[in-house]
Amino acid sequence: MTQRNFHKYFMIYFITFGIVISSFGSIANYMFQISDIHKSTDAKAVEIFDIKAGTILKPSLKNMDNVVKALATNETVATFFPAKDANKLQELERVFLTLASAQNKIVQARLLDKDGKELVRIDREKEDDKPFVVAKEELQDKSDREYFKIVSKMKTPAIWRSKMDLNIENGVVEVPCKPTMRVATPLFANGDFIGMVVVNIMIKDLFASIGNSSAFEHFIIDADGNYVMHPDNNFSFNKYKNVPRNLVEDFPEGLSAQGVYAYKIGNILNNGDDAVFILKTKEKYEESLINEKIKTATIVLALTIVLSFIVATQISKTPVKIQKALLKAHDKLDEFRVIIDKYVISATTKTDSVILDVSSAFEKSSGYSKTELIGKKMNVVRHPNEDKFLFKELWKTILKGETWSGEIQNKTKDGEVYWLEQKIIPTFNENNKIESFVSLGIEITAKKKLEKMASIDALTGIYNRRMVDEFIKIEVEAHKRHSYGLSVIMIDIDHFKIVNDVYGHQVGDSVLAKTAKLMTDSCRKSDISGRYGGEEFIIVCPQTTSESAFVLAEKIRKVIEAFEFEQVGQKTVSLGVATFDDESNENVASLIKKADTALYQAKNGGRNKTVIFKA
Repeated sequence: MTQRNFHKYFMIYFITFGIVISSFGSIANYMFQISDIHKSTDAKAVEIFDIKAGTILKPSLKNMDNVVKALATNETVATFFPAKDANKLQELERVFLTLASAQNKIVQARLLDKDGKELVRIDREKEDDKPFVVAKEELQDKSDREYFKIVSKMKTPAIWRSKMDLNIENGVVEVPCKPTMRVATPLFANGDFIGMVVVNIMIKDLFASIGNSSAFEHFIIDADGNYVMHPDNNFSFNKYKNVPRNLVEDFPEGLSAQGVYAYKIGNILNNGDDAVFILKTKEKYEESLINEKIKTATIVLALTIVLSFIVATQISKTPVKIQKALLKAHDKLDEFRVIIDKYVISATTKTDSVILDVSSAFEKSSGYSKTELIGKKMNVVRHPNEDKFLFKELWKTILKGETWSGEIQNKTKDGEVYWLEQKIIPTFNENNKIESFVSLGIEITAKKKLEKMASIDALTGIYNRRMVDEFIKIEVEAHKRHSYGLSVIMIDIDHFKIVNDVYGHQVGDSVLAKTAKLMTDSCRKSDISGRYGGEEFIIVCPQTTSESAFVLAEKIRKVIEAFEFEQVGQKTVSLGVATFDDESNENVASLIKKADTALYQAKNGGRNKTVIFKA
């Protein structure tokens, strides 16, 4: 056999051998990955349910509860009973109307007396319509309704939720259908039931948020097996629409079949209905997974065949050289498979924050293309309002070679805000020195929007009292560790009651909102401002002495004094300043009390002035 023939047959033999081995390897690898699809789908279902239940459903229900609590604890509601004064009734209507205007998901908001008769009722026809007060002659007796019978027998002012159903008026389902949940709480005076607040909240958008994903069809069934939510909206609330639909039609093998995942949500809804949230794997999703595995196996097989040809050509000449090349090619193939398998929001940067690479998920979330990002620093997506102290702690952590975890506010190419829950991991070279950073994240923008809804005062757009109290606790603890100074300013609008009495509550609300705007515009970025109740506001001033806080307070006082309010004209404010005392056993309550005492002194001293608390 000539050397040329030997070379030819050797190449044929080696290529054939490579194809056979690669084929068997690819088939075995494909079979293994196919068996792993079910495990992957199981994990995906758990992940989807956790997201839908934990970051959407639970916060939405909590927000519904807060709406009812806000009405039930309103001072006007408490003072209305038992006299039921006509003037107070008009004030109540304004309170209910204001809240309904701020919450466009509210379909109805009602106040019922102890006999089930409507005293106040606010209606909204469509989500985008303005709410309106229902005329007295159109108010109804709801004593025969199930929710009244249940809530009127409650012994404590707890929250009651109805089953998810369609809105019914005068015994007829409203058309077009309005998926609704009723949330109510009883009212008591001296331990006696005197009435109740009930709010009908539209849950169409809630269903839209929890009702779809790329991998699964989403269902909710009640304890009797009726559909509350169905991918085909014609079958949603089929009990109320009198549209027959048997579970067997959607789940012929039952709810325990492969690809079907059922989760009880009765403990989340807490409405007496043992509802079940069901995820059913979409056929197209499973097909896409299989096709992806086939595509990967095909690519690996094709690459191996090509490499076999190249290797066969070389191995017939230089066996040792080809052996090294084969090992290197094998490593590259493994690396290639790892890279294409990743699908997360990730980026790799140099130690000076210059971007080396980003994932396609990063491109999608930021709005930038990879070519626009590579070579730029990570601050290209940094939001200007993000806390500088957070980035200081971040860099301090990762430069020590440790992993940093937290939430970061970013901005897209179009200037939109988006949030990531992020981990930043240092990578090291052979000399154990940091050579780059890898960031991995998931988007939590929807979660942050829900958190903001629960922390902002609807009228003024600034933080509510609950959120301010949380900030004060944080700043007090930070001050105790670092002793960098902490002051609080309490602000009260002088003679505000006259505004409401003379011009009405709508003008009063306008004065409150404008005062909050003037106040926050005068504050520094580090200051935290909020509405503390009624016409009273508060500003938390970290790293601020009493003298600096006094300067800020005077600035605010003069700005408000100089402003001309619509209809009302000029208004003034009184301000009390208090500073955390390191020498005494100071706490949050005592700090607030000192500021309130100083405010009281300013009021008694003639108003329109600032007073610093002195022991």
